[in-house]
Amino acid sequence: MTDIQSEIGYVTSCEDYLFYLEGLPGARINDLLVADDGSRALVAALAGNRVQALMLDAARPKPGAPFHLSSDGIKIPLGHYLFGRTISPLGRPIDGRTGLPLDGPVLNLDITAPGIGKREMISEPLITGFTVVDTLIPIGLGQRELIFGDARSGKTSFLLDTIIAQKEQNIVCIYAAIGKPEIDTKRFANVIEQTGASAYTIIIAATSSQPAPLIAIAPATAFFVAEYFLHQGQDVLLILDDLGIHAKYLREIALLAKQIPGRESYPGGIFYEHSHLMERAGRFIPELGGASITLLPVIETELENMTNLIPTNLMSQTDGHILFSAGLRSQGWYPGIEWDRSVTRVGRQTQSLMQKLLSTKIRTLLSEYKELQGFIKFETELTAVTQTKIKQAQMAEEILRQDSQQAIPAAVQLILFALIFTTFLEPKETEFVRTNKRKLINAIARTSALTGLAVDPGLNDLESFLAKVDEQTGVLEEACK
Repeated sequence: MTDIQSEIGYVTSCEDYLFYLEGLPGARINDLLVADDGSRALVAALAGNRVQALMLDAARPKPGAPFHLSSDGIKIPLGHYLFGRTISPLGRPIDGRTGLPLDGPVLNLDITAPGIGKREMISEPLITGFTVVDTLIPIGLGQRELIFGDARSGKTSFLLDTIIAQKEQNIVCIYAAIGKPEIDTKRFANVIEQTGASAYTIIIAATSSQPAPLIAIAPATAFFVAEYFLHQGQDVLLILDDLGIHAKYLREIALLAKQIPGRESYPGGIFYEHSHLMERAGRFIPELGGASITLLPVIETELENMTNLIPTNLMSQTDGHILFSAGLRSQGWYPGIEWDRSVTRVGRQTQSLMQKLLSTKIRTLLSEYKELQGFIKFETELTAVTQTKIKQAQMAEEILRQDSQQAIPAAVQLILFALIFTTFLEPKETEFVRTNKRKLINAIARTSALTGLAVDPGLNDLESFLAKVDEQTGVLEEACK
């Protein structure tokens, strides 16, 4: 039997970070190669009697350079000491702080996702603190929800606020910065540190200044870390930002390797590359930890390019999508989500009956208002009933607007929406909601008689729920004086 530690291959040709070697009869795909100077490469393909490899470090090999086949592989340190740290896809700290253990499990870049028999039904919600998401487009623990939209549409702020909102939820947050500028990654890490979210957050960063092969393996490393905590029985929120950039680097590598290009010059296996990752998210049986990995893949694309290859691939692989609009953001909306063009396929099954009923009522109200706006422009005479609907819809829109880092508990969100249909807000105008929204939120949060209604199992129809809320609004009048 050959001792692979003694195997040596010699570079025959190279093109930037991609090179070919002769020798290494024991090499397999994704094995680690190490040069005499310590620089590392990954076996990418076996072509006849040659080995194709990709450099993971900035060094560039020259013809004749020797590479040893390592039996150690890429070791990723795993443990709670990763919280608050920023590491590379190779598991090394890049935040300028103290070192991490050099030992750990060997990174497996080709893990097969657990089958359907290892999964459980998604039944609990991920609380983001955003009314538009938690009530209208709910996300369940274990769901895969695509986040996409224009540049400068507020996606990054939304992701930050979602991580911050997990402070009391006992959820591990992992943010993978894939091909992002280094300054943006540092800015993100600083906000995480300043808000106290570093106590449960890990950042895995492969910035735009790093080699393409390192960026290409960043999502796999993020999943590898996420699955460690999953097997410890902890729910994980995993954010991959951004898979559009990731796809472009995979395309660059494939073209450099002279692979036959497919649609939009992407490699033929691009669908597999992403779906192979997506399937590793979900809610799993006790034998696998009894917890979940909730996946928020991100892609930045202009709305007119939604039908391009990568956006449509990712939409088909996820359980829904949340669409962000730079136009809404520029108008002062936060989060700038187009709720009527966003989809959640499994999130609604995590909601209570009252959440479902009230969410449907609000969505219907807002849809009718959108249709009525055409009549309003032409100053068409409107009936009293229509005028009431318009006012209620405008109040609902005001409730959907939030400030950054101002998470609203799910129970408070429900009561806020319910107030629209009570005698408390009936005589008031939208300006009252705009001016007193924070007072209302605080008053509802400290009034157990109101928040208790949001989770009362005895209430099984919407009219009864609204009537009960109406009975308890006296305390809100006092709070808004």
